[in-house]
Amino acid sequence: MSIEPKAELHVHIEGTVTPSMARQKAKEHGMTLPEEIFVPDGTAYIWNDFIDLVTRVYDAVASVIRTKQDYADITYDYLTRCAAEDCFYVELILSPDHGISVGLSYPEMLEGVAGGIDKARAETGIEARMNAVLVRHMPMEKIEQAAEMIVTHRHPYLTGLDLAGAEQEGDVLQFSHIFKMIHEKTNNELGMRIHAGEAAGPQNVRDALALGCVRIGHGVRVWEDQALVAELVEKGVVLEIAPTSNVLAGIYPFYQDHPLRQLFNAGVRLTLNSDDPGLFGNSIGMEYQIAKDEFGLDKAQRLTITRTAIEAAFVDKKTRQKLLAKL
Repeated sequence: MSIEPKAELHVHIEGTVTPSMARQKAKEHGMTLPEEIFVPDGTAYIWNDFIDLVTRVYDAVASVIRTKQDYADITYDYLTRCAAEDCFYVELILSPDHGISVGLSYPEMLEGVAGGIDKARAETGIEARMNAVLVRHMPMEKIEQAAEMIVTHRHPYLTGLDLAGAEQEGDVLQFSHIFKMIHEKTNNELGMRIHAGEAAGPQNVRDALALGCVRIGHGVRVWEDQALVAELVEKGVVLEIAPTSNVLAGIYPFYQDHPLRQLFNAGVRLTLNSDDPGLFGNSIGMEYQIAKDEFGLDKAQRLTITRTAIEAAFVDKKTRQKLLAKL
């Protein structure tokens, strides 16, 4: 069997939870998930539209992830699924706010995810790191509290910082004081990525670059601004592209409308990602297959995308060299 190495930089930890795992966790906690979030045979989630999926359905699924062991279990489950598809590096996005909402401390969340990473690595060789995310549509006071948790409770696997949530045009710069505080208190040790250029347009990507981002979550709408595309190429900024997520969100009606191929041809550094594979029913392996089938990227080009992911990963030099050696 041909092995095609893969890597993923953009996946939300609660969004990896499959219907079977959600039911298992609900049973363990004596909870009942609403039947209307599942298709009749229970093998997939069902939703009215994308907003319904990432709010009502996501919230229901996330509600059963409540303990340190839960985070260890879902992390191990996802990473072993990735390893089975020849993926050897993953960065997991997690939110301090979710732990608070279910009564779990942020340090326990970190320990749980780290435990899942260690177990998966021991069994499959896959490596993983964590990115802490701030949720832009929450009250600023809550965002600042989450930022304080990030700087107070450090973990060697927590190597990146993120901003996600309901993106609106021009909403990035209002968080500049928070990022400044985090970077000062962590000695600029956290790599920085912001979700931008997806629901809102290219301006948010420009603002993210102004804050020092070296990676952009999604960022596909930069194609609407060719001067910005040229700037990304010049600076070597990496886009974390999730084609299936973009289509499900209605950013582009079909894969053939998506600018992934044009961005790649223009020299923009990009990676492939599943975003919320438990909810969407996709996987990192499927995204690589889509890159081949829908965008015509050959094996050498897909390998370039994997190499880009490792070069852009928020890891130390020794780990990066070890990962690059696997290519």
